[in-house]
Amino acid sequence: MALRGWLARGFWRLDAVMGGDAEPVRSQIFAARHPVKMGVRVGAAMGALFAVLLALSPEGWGWDAVGIPCAVIVFFGVFMTGMGFWERRRQRHYGFYKESGRTELGG
Repeated sequence: MALRGWLARGFWRLDAVMGGDAEPVRSQIFAARHPVKMGVRVGAAMGALFAVLLALSPEGWGWDAVGIPCAVIVFFGVFMTGMGFWERRRQRHYGFYKESGRTELGG
């Protein structure tokens, strides 16, 4: 257990040295307040981008290629939702996230 605490303190020190303790900008505040909403928006945007790129490809659009944009939506949605929750944790650690009464699901 001591190793875990030592690693956590070392991580937060390294984060502070690299500028992680700076005041968050508006996009970081939004990500911390609405992580699921951010994940859905980024996932939908990236999925739409991949759908357009597949439609413009020389092979054209086919029903066999529908899974690629769907997989991109899920991947980027889940990844960016996780990043939003991590941003909330970072801001809470440095005292920037004032809404401590809110749950982890943003409610």
